[in-house]
Amino acid sequence: MSAVSLRNAERLLDGSVGAAGSSARLAAFLARQALEDLVDERCRALGVDAPGANMRSKLVVLRSLDTAERADAAAMAWNRLSNVCHHHAYELAPTVSEVRHLCRVVAVLLEPGPVA
Repeated sequence: MSAVSLRNAERLLDGSVGAAGSSARLAAFLARQALEDLVDERCRALGVDAPGANMRSKLVVLRSLDTAERADAAAMAWNRLSNVCHHHAYELAPTVSEVRHLCRVVAVLLEPGPVA
Protein backbone atom coordinates (compact mmCIF):
# COMPACT_ATOMS: atom_id res chain seq x y z
CA MET A 1 0.00 0.00 0.00
CA SER A 2 2.82 2.40 0.81
CA ALA A 3 4.30 2.04 -2.69
CA VAL A 4 0.95 2.98 -4.25
CA SER A 5 0.59 6.10 -2.09
CA LEU A 6 4.14 7.15 -2.88
CA ARG A 7 3.64 6.58 -6.63
CA ASN A 8 0.50 8.73 -6.53
CA ALA A 9 2.47 11.47 -4.75
CA GLU A 10 5.12 11.34 -7.46
CA ARG A 11 2.46 11.50 -10.18
CA LEU A 12 1.05 14.66 -8.58
CA LEU A 13 4.51 16.23 -8.48
CA ASP A 14 5.22 15.28 -12.09
CA GLY A 15 1.95 16.83 -13.21
CA SER A 16 0.65 13.61 -14.75
CA VAL A 17 -2.36 13.86 -12.41
CA GLY A 18 -4.03 17.19 -11.84
CA ALA A 19 -5.32 18.42 -8.52
CA ALA A 20 -7.05 21.58 -7.38
CA GLY A 21 -4.99 23.63 -4.96
CA SER A 22 -1.48 22.82 -3.88
CA SER A 23 -0.38 19.59 -5.54
CA ALA A 24 2.88 19.70 -3.54
CA ARG A 25 0.99 19.72 -0.23
CA LEU A 26 -1.32 16.93 -1.39
CA ALA A 27 1.72 14.92 -2.52
CA ALA A 28 3.23 15.46 0.93
CA PHE A 29 0.09 13.99 2.53
CA LEU A 30 0.36 10.93 0.31
CA ALA A 31 4.09 10.54 0.96
CA ARG A 32 3.54 10.83 4.72
CA GLN A 33 0.82 8.16 4.53
CA ALA A 34 3.22 5.92 2.59
CA LEU A 35 5.88 6.46 5.26
CA GLU A 36 3.45 5.73 8.09
CA ASP A 37 2.42 2.49 6.39
CA LEU A 38 6.08 1.64 5.91
CA VAL A 39 6.89 2.26 9.59
CA ASP A 40 3.98 0.04 10.62
CA GLU A 41 5.19 -2.72 8.29
CA ARG A 42 8.78 -2.39 9.50
CA CYS A 43 7.76 -2.50 13.17
CA ARG A 44 5.74 -5.67 12.53
CA ALA A 45 8.72 -7.19 10.68
CA LEU A 46 10.87 -6.45 13.72
CA GLY A 47 8.38 -8.21 16.00
CA VAL A 48 6.48 -5.20 17.36
CA ASP A 49 2.83 -4.61 16.54
CA ALA A 50 1.60 -1.42 18.18
CA PRO A 51 -1.66 -0.45 16.46
CA GLY A 52 -2.65 2.01 19.20
CA ALA A 53 0.69 3.83 19.34
CA ASN A 54 1.16 7.22 17.73
CA MET A 55 3.78 7.72 15.04
CA ARG A 56 6.32 9.35 17.34
CA SER A 57 6.20 6.27 19.58
CA LYS A 58 6.57 3.96 16.61
CA LEU A 59 9.59 5.94 15.43
CA VAL A 60 11.17 5.51 18.87
CA VAL A 61 10.55 1.77 18.67
CA LEU A 62 12.06 1.76 15.20
CA ARG A 63 15.10 3.64 16.52
CA SER A 64 15.71 0.97 19.15
CA LEU A 65 15.21 -2.08 16.90
CA ASP A 66 16.26 -1.05 13.38
CA THR A 67 19.49 0.43 12.06
CA ALA A 68 20.21 3.98 13.15
CA GLU A 69 20.37 5.14 9.53
CA ARG A 70 16.92 3.79 8.62
CA ALA A 71 15.35 5.03 11.84
CA ASP A 72 16.89 8.50 11.51
CA ALA A 73 15.87 8.79 7.86
CA ALA A 74 12.30 7.75 8.71
CA ALA A 75 12.07 10.20 11.61
CA MET A 76 13.51 13.08 9.57
CA ALA A 77 11.18 12.40 6.64
CA TRP A 78 8.11 12.06 8.85
CA ASN A 79 8.86 15.27 10.76
CA ARG A 80 9.49 17.28 7.61
CA LEU A 81 6.47 15.83 5.80
CA SER A 82 4.30 16.59 8.83
CA ASN A 83 5.51 20.20 8.83
CA VAL A 84 4.74 20.49 5.12
CA CYS A 85 1.26 19.02 5.61
CA HIS A 86 0.24 21.68 8.13
CA HIS A 87 -0.95 24.88 6.53
CA HIS A 88 -0.10 28.16 8.25
CA ALA A 89 -1.05 31.51 6.76
CA TYR A 90 2.36 32.96 7.60
CA GLU A 91 4.36 30.23 5.82
CA LEU A 92 5.03 29.69 2.15
CA ALA A 93 3.56 26.64 0.50
CA PRO A 94 5.99 23.74 0.09
CA THR A 95 7.90 23.65 -3.16
CA VAL A 96 7.64 20.73 -5.55
CA SER A 97 11.40 20.11 -5.25
CA GLU A 98 11.18 20.01 -1.43
CA VAL A 99 8.39 17.43 -1.48
CA ARG A 100 10.09 15.51 -4.31
CA HIS A 101 13.24 15.20 -2.15
CA LEU A 102 11.18 13.85 0.76
CA CYS A 103 9.47 11.39 -1.59
CA ARG A 104 12.92 10.14 -2.61
CA VAL A 105 13.81 9.59 1.05
CA VAL A 106 10.63 7.52 1.49
CA ALA A 107 11.37 5.62 -1.74
CA VAL A 108 14.82 4.68 -0.42
CA LEU A 109 13.24 3.46 2.80
CA LEU A 110 10.86 1.27 0.79
CA GLU A 111 13.85 -0.57 -0.71
CA PRO A 112 15.18 -3.52 1.28
CA GLY A 113 18.67 -3.21 2.69
CA PRO A 114 20.68 -0.38 4.24
CA VAL A 115 19.88 3.27 3.62
CA ALA A 116 22.48 5.08 1.56
